[in-house]
Amino acid sequence: MADLKLSAVETEQVRDVRSRLNRKAVSEAALNALGAAFLQTCGRVDIGASEPVAVTNLSGELVVKAAATADMKLLARLVATLAEHRQKTPKVWTALVAAGAPQAILSRRLVLAGREAPAEVAP
Repeated sequence: MADLKLSAVETEQVRDVRSRLNRKAVSEAALNALGAAFLQTCGRVDIGASEPVAVTNLSGELVVKAAATADMKLLARLVATLAEHRQKTPKVWTALVAAGAPQAILSRRLVLAGREAPAEVAP
């Protein structure tokens, strides 16, 4: 797997996309554009999509919980899972963003790079 370090530019890009995902999108098209930015950013920071996790009823809470302690391999699988659901079921993508799923993946990547402290995980 790739080096865990992130450059200052990569760190800023991850934080910027995470911040934009945290704001309510003005339209469905804007949310889709943010989804594309999320996937491009993930690829740039070595968590590009790999084999998706096989789930039919994906919830944002499940992704947030899994991302909290994920390694790079699991993060890549979570990215693939979100990408798959974004493409196949756009309404699920909206719910995943609202629940903080892509944001949790980006936050965990920053933690693995040593750029942020891990958040407290609820039991």
